[in-house]
Amino acid sequence: MLEAPAVKEVQWVSRGQLIGYCGTSGNSTGPHAHYDIFNTDKRGWYLYTHGMKYDAVKALFSDPNPYIEAKVPMENTFPHAGYGYMQWVRSGGGYWHPGIDLNGIKDLGKPLYAPVSGRVRHVESPRWYRNWLKRLVKDEYGHGFGNFVVIEQAPDFKL
Repeated sequence: MLEAPAVKEVQWVSRGQLIGYCGTSGNSTGPHAHYDIFNTDKRGWYLYTHGMKYDAVKALFSDPNPYIEAKVPMENTFPHAGYGYMQWVRSGGGYWHPGIDLNGIKDLGKPLYAPVSGRVRHVESPRWYRNWLKRLVKDEYGHGFGNFVVIEQAPDFKL
């Protein structure tokens, strides 16, 4: 497993620039890249949508589909093979999935590219998550965290 993202906090990235590699924490069902677009950072980046109603989740996250093109954020074996935007997930008591899972069986180690141009606001590796989550929340949360990179989109960025 590749533990470290390829970018650092405060670094500026361009759409299509390498930011990390597809992996798995070992607790997920397979290698994947989970891709969210936050509409706000008021709730923090560790927002779990468990227990939230559909409209509340949709108000906090935008549809990432328009940002997916060719190899950005990842060239994958089976595009959109994982959970989709605002799809109901039954595990862990059920929740609305706020992003898209890009994954396939042969995707382990594939490069991940920045979906937008902007500033890297936050970077963490799966090792940190595993330790932090064991202390904070139940086991069903965080099964599948890999590298975590938050990019604040540049105000003048256009697709």
